[in-house]
Amino acid sequence: MKQVTKYESDGVAAAQPAYDEGSARDGAQTTPRRLWWKNTSTASEVLEGCQVKRVAYDANDGLSYLELAPDVPVTPPAAPTLELAAGSGLEVGVYRYAVTLVNANGETTPGAEAQITTTSGNQQVQLSGIPTGPAGTTARRVYRTEVGSSQKKLAAVISDNTTTTLLDQAPDANLGVDAPSLNTSGSPGTWAKADLSIGDMAIGDCAGCWMRYNWPAGLTQVGNPRQAYVQFTET
Repeated sequence: MKQVTKYESDGVAAAQPAYDEGSARDGAQTTPRRLWWKNTSTASEVLEGCQVKRVAYDANDGLSYLELAPDVPVTPPAAPTLELAAGSGLEVGVYRYAVTLVNANGETTPGAEAQITTTSGNQQVQLSGIPTGPAGTTARRVYRTEVGSSQKKLAAVISDNTTTTLLDQAPDANLGVDAPSLNTSGSPGTWAKADLSIGDMAIGDCAGCWMRYNWPAGLTQVGNPRQAYVQFTET
C-alpha cells in the first residue's frame, strides 16, 4: 500500500494538518516554513512523478502569493584524521568516525568515514583536521561507533566552527544518540509561485520543501491565509 507521511521542519515531528500564518502584511513575507514528505509505504512501492502542489483553500487564502522553494542541504564534510594515543578509555578493536555540521536549520548526515584500530595501552584516539563548515555553521558533532560496530553514536560536540582537534577517550557506554539519517541542514533554494517537482521516491526516501507567503507592497487586503495550502501528489 502506497503511503506518504508529512513531517515538520525537523523531519521527526508529525506535521500539523493546518497552519495559521497570521494577518496579511503589505510588502512583507511570512517566516519560511519547511515540511518533509517520506515514502512510508508498507511494501516496496516507488512513488512516481511526485510534486508539491499549491492548492486553494477558499476565496481569501492568498494563493496568488504562496511561494515554494526546494530544500538545499549543506554537503556533509570530509573525514577527520585519526591517530592512536596512549591511554585508556576505548576498547581494543576497530572504531569508525564521522563528523556532521550544525546550523540554524538543522544538522547534516555524517560525512566521510575514517577508521582506526586501537591496541592495548593505546586506547585513546587523537582527531585532527576536523573539517569546518560553510558560513552559518554553529557547531560540529563527532560520531563514532562502539568497538566493532557499524552504528555511529554521538561522541563529542564542538560548539564552534574553528576547532580542528579533539582527543577521544570516552568509553563506549558513554556514547550518545545515533547519528542522524536525514540531512536537515538545508535552506530554501529558488522561490517561485509554482508547484514544486520532486520526481520519484523509493520507499524510505524523504523530500523537503520550503513555503512562504510573499505579498507585494501596495495591497490593502490579502486576507488571512490558512490551512491546506500545499498538497503532495503522485502523477
